[in-house]
Amino acid sequence: ALCNNASSNMKEIMKEMVGGCCVCSDERGWPDNPLVYCDGNGCTVAVHQACYGIIAVPTGPWYCRKCESPETKGKVRCELCPSKSGALKRSDTGGWAHVVCALYIPEVRFGNVTSMEPIVLRLIPPERFNKTCYICQDMGKTHRANAGACMQCNKSGCKQQFHVTCAQSLGLLCEEAGNYLDNVKYCGYCQHHYSKLKKGGNVKTIPPYKPVSHDSQSDDSSEREDEASPATGGATPTHVAKAKGVRHTCDQRA
Repeated sequence: ALCNNASSNMKEIMKEMVGGCCVCSDERGWPDNPLVYCDGNGCTVAVHQACYGIIAVPTGPWYCRKCESPETKGKVRCELCPSKSGALKRSDTGGWAHVVCALYIPEVRFGNVTSMEPIVLRLIPPERFNKTCYICQDMGKTHRANAGACMQCNKSGCKQQFHVTCAQSLGLLCEEAGNYLDNVKYCGYCQHHYSKLKKGGNVKTIPPYKPVSHDSQSDDSSEREDEASPATGGATPTHVAKAKGVRHTCDQRA
């Protein structure tokens, strides 16, 4: 199911569609980049067409890769973080990973830059899997602090490590201008340095993502922080996918 701001039946549609994009957190949709909601039973995944690499949005039901898979949902877990919710895709190792984790872990690539799959994990150095997420520790979740791989605070000299989805839930992720006009650097900051960050200009802050759950006991949705982050500009969200060591814009659709 899809949603864009031009829909004439918005009120009826919104009864079934709740929550923003699992990748960029934006709750808005556009005719050329709609917000698409998974029709899987109990699934709360919502993604922009460009954020999930959807080549063509169907007019009928749409299912995320997790709901399309014959695997038992309980066995589908991200190889890069402990979060069970969110938009996942197959990895080159036969497992799964969040699209947002793939964007923010530097060594991760997409096998196909347009469809954003499979998520290529083989270039991740082993030491990235041996870090401790300080956010998990601070929240008393020591049992999951060493799961998956961590990203590092983008502040020079800071050694704080954290899961991408932990940073996403607190609104600590950013997009910064890269070395070229069409290049974007996906990065994040620890809470201390994020509070000192001069926002605006070349820095786009990503609002916190708070997953919606039909089951109050499922995943860790009740553990998400209810913090606010400054809203960013009104332009259609686009992302930069990574393939073969080069980052390309992925809002070109076949």
